[in-house]
Amino acid sequence: MRTRTFAIGALLTFVMMVGSISALPVVTASTVTVQSTNDQVTIKVQILDAYYTDADGDGNEDDVIAYFDLSFEGNARYNIDVYPSLTLPSGSEYTYAYVINTRLSIVHCTMYFYNHALESGDYIFSVQVVSYIGGVVSGTASYVFDPPGGSGDADPAGVLVVTE
Repeated sequence: MRTRTFAIGALLTFVMMVGSISALPVVTASTVTVQSTNDQVTIKVQILDAYYTDADGDGNEDDVIAYFDLSFEGNARYNIDVYPSLTLPSGSEYTYAYVINTRLSIVHCTMYFYNHALESGDYIFSVQVVSYIGGVVSGTASYVFDPPGGSGDADPAGVLVVTE
């Protein structure tokens, strides 16, 4: 089986929001299943891991890498909006917007949050999916982790990599 890798530049579909985390469910790891209103489509979001590292090679461990899977059932083609976000301990939230159009039954996603891990405390990685097939439905999965702190002063950027 061939593996295709699609790198999607966050700057093209970048949405940055600063808000409060009070409405987010705080759990260690999360899976959410989104069912269309007419039971035509089921989409499962499973967050696998999230951690800090020096992903951009700038010498600072201020980047976050998060892994999640999207599983699809019930249709030949899926067109969904995906909103991965990272909430910092201060409450600042960075949300990026992507559209995934696929015929695959599962896609593996890696989200890179460059220059985001600048505070000590609990971080929340969340993925919201919105499906428009069989009615508009959405669901959010969340994952809490605690990087030891951050360094660096570059502007935050995000990139989503999707593989089959």
